[in-house]
Amino acid sequence: MIKTKIEKTENGRTGRPRRWKKIFNENIGYYAMLLPGYLALVMFSFIPMYGLYMAFIDYNPLMPSLFDNVNLGWYWFELMFTEPDLLILVRNTLILNALKLVFCFPAPIILALFINELNNKVFKRAFQTVSYLPNFISWVIVSGMLLIFLDTDNGILNEIIKMFGGESISWYSDSSKWRGILVLTALWKNTGWGSIMFLAALTAVDKSLYEAAYVDGAGKIRQTFAVTLPGIAPTITITLILSIGKIFTDDFDQIYSLVGENSILADTTDVIGTKIYAYVNGGAYKEFPLATAYGLVQGIISLILIVTSNFVVKKLGQEGIW
Repeated sequence: MIKTKIEKTENGRTGRPRRWKKIFNENIGYYAMLLPGYLALVMFSFIPMYGLYMAFIDYNPLMPSLFDNVNLGWYWFELMFTEPDLLILVRNTLILNALKLVFCFPAPIILALFINELNNKVFKRAFQTVSYLPNFISWVIVSGMLLIFLDTDNGILNEIIKMFGGESISWYSDSSKWRGILVLTALWKNTGWGSIMFLAALTAVDKSLYEAAYVDGAGKIRQTFAVTLPGIAPTITITLILSIGKIFTDDFDQIYSLVGENSILADTTDVIGTKIYAYVNGGAYKEFPLATAYGLVQGIISLILIVTSNFVVKKLGQEGIW
């Protein structure tokens, strides 16, 4: 007979020994690698939440604590919703993020599928390295590169247009073209780096499934839709949920670096992030609570979008975030 060891717990009850200590000791190396990420999350995401209280007070930096300021309730939110350009900011934010979701979300998946089909290992590694490089170029550098291409007088793109008999385009004074420019630059910069997680997911797909599909007469395209995509579906759905959650936020660093404070382009490039920056950078501390109110509303809407999309994905039978 196999005897099971029974130990007495702290509350006086008996039961099987807990295994969490054993699990912790076995995976202590992984926990150590996760620790810097958790610390960064706490320092830069959770601790700053203390400042959200600023959206409900008459902020005065001379007060020793935020809670010593006068409570104004929903005043800053009411002021935010009466802003004359609020609808323009929301429209531009949603349109830009919707375009990025349509074009930039599937691009890393497609690139990963192409890289996975490369047989020459040297060429495959070289191609991967080149595709990752744009991610390490800051948006400030990208703005300088873009100016070389789009300069009205001596830009490379305008020189090509004139070579074929066309006229130069004043890119930095035509707001209608900048949604496309922002989407294309984001596509160029982020696609290679975004393909990493999908390439990792592809390595976990059972190779015997490809052999079975080949025996059944399935070609490469058929294998992609019948084996590859279903195999990496959990990674795709989780990435999609997170992307939907960002649809009400914006890539401020990209927009501000490429567009700056060009009021001519504001009709299509002015988003909620640039409005928050204008309040914070204005120098008047009285506008800090209004900027905080904008950020808080963005965060709440993003949370609602993530929870809703996660619920829908799980209802459709796919794996969600939780």
